[in-house]
Amino acid sequence: MKKGFSYAFVGAAMLMLGAAVVQADTAEASTLYRAYNPNTGEHLYTQNYNEIPFVVRAGWQDEGSAWTAPDKGVEVHRLFNPNNGGDHFYTLDTNERDHLTRVGWTYEGLSWRSGGKIPVYRLYNPNAKSGTHHYTTDGNERNHLVNLGWRSEGTAFYASEVGKGNPNPAPSPGVTPKKVDVNITAPGGEERNVPGSYRLLYSNRAFDNASLGTATIEFVADVAMVGSGSDYETQFVIAGNGPASGQVGVGLHYQAGNDGNFAQGRINTTNINFPANAGTTGQQYYSVNTNAPGVGSNQSVNLKVRYFDSGYMQAFVNNTLVGQYKTKLVPGGNAYILHVNSTNATAKVRNLKVYKNGADVTTKGQVPFAQTSFDIANDVRDGAY
Repeated sequence: MKKGFSYAFVGAAMLMLGAAVVQADTAEASTLYRAYNPNTGEHLYTQNYNEIPFVVRAGWQDEGSAWTAPDKGVEVHRLFNPNNGGDHFYTLDTNERDHLTRVGWTYEGLSWRSGGKIPVYRLYNPNAKSGTHHYTTDGNERNHLVNLGWRSEGTAFYASEVGKGNPNPAPSPGVTPKKVDVNITAPGGEERNVPGSYRLLYSNRAFDNASLGTATIEFVADVAMVGSGSDYETQFVIAGNGPASGQVGVGLHYQAGNDGNFAQGRINTTNINFPANAGTTGQQYYSVNTNAPGVGSNQSVNLKVRYFDSGYMQAFVNNTLVGQYKTKLVPGGNAYILHVNSTNATAKVRNLKVYKNGADVTTKGQVPFAQTSFDIANDVRDGAY
């Protein structure tokens, strides 16, 4: 059973939109446009549509219109941080603007105007180093982010109309898979000295699609993690029973760094898929949902993994689907092995449940978990079901 992973740091080419590149437009256009950088997690908001194709060519995603800003109203100031991932910040508050300028931000002038009756909410992600602030007129989006650990900072501005988004969004290509865990991978997820072997790490891998019925086995609990050092994690995994039997699951993982491709510098959601009899040439992989908000240290989140005899797995965080992949496990002796393990971290597990073919079998496994609520540090708890 794998107890952790470490992937190579790959420096992302971060686009920085400073004053020397593209200035904010002060024209009295009414539509405010929004773009998203999947490498850094930042959103750009601008009335200058010429900025949108510029950043799209550099890998950003065009998200269409954010909202309509009035031609007359209170000035919204735009600032740029050249020292922390190229973040932009928007504020009505001249004291906030002046403070940020004194600590190294670049003031880029008037960005748009605030006015109207529709509130634009501001949120802050305490676990991110780039894309730390988000602005939206959508109350559901605000509430979803708060549930995932963002902090609501109230109303930032006002708009005269809500935006229409992008009716034809381009699909996110994700990140080209990269080799990780070189020379340690044996078939089915085992760790062994096999020269030339490796696992692949994906970012935002597209989900497989399938009509799924009742899960053969489902593994669910509320999990919080507190770690130390530059690399720590908790994995929540369903494994087959026997050599090269495979394993699937979801984990909370932290690795220091600022590579936005792999959500470094924050606790992120990591999907794990090592199909049964996967060889040593890359069929085994992880994927990182870099679009998901970071998880706070000691923040309890609900983790859920489902495996289906049809050959699919699903992973959920707070009941949101974060992975659905075609895979295959071999139970062996009609039992699956369920693992919770932590590496360089203390995992607080509460309300653990196991379901088999829809029935609660938490206490009825061949080797059931001794407890359904427990803390583990650099350890493994498992059961056979």
